[in-house]
Amino acid sequence: MASLLNSLMGTNQMDDQTIANDMLAGAKAAASAYLTATLESATPELRAMYGTSLNQIIGGHAAVTALAVKNEWYKPYDMPEQQLSETVYQSQTVIDAGEGIYQ
Repeated sequence: MASLLNSLMGTNQMDDQTIANDMLAGAKAAASAYLTATLESATPELRAMYGTSLNQIIGGHAAVTALAVKNEWYKPYDMPEQQLSETVYQSQTVIDAGEGIYQ
């Protein structure tokens, strides 16, 4: 997603918010994979190993989430209407930038 946004906006530099979003998405995918591996492990040793990795991923995700909230990239305590409005605004900005490139 970041490279799409960078090409749409004509920049090769990713900002901190984009990097944090990518890290959170990656951590979510990794946590899902480790949870599945933990649940389907055939031996207690494998379960313990995957479970330890899952806990590390969850800790990293929590740290990046806390950073995103602190820097106000995520605003989980805003009213739902405000969150939706901000999402619509960001989406419209990306669409407008894309239209400028393809005209």
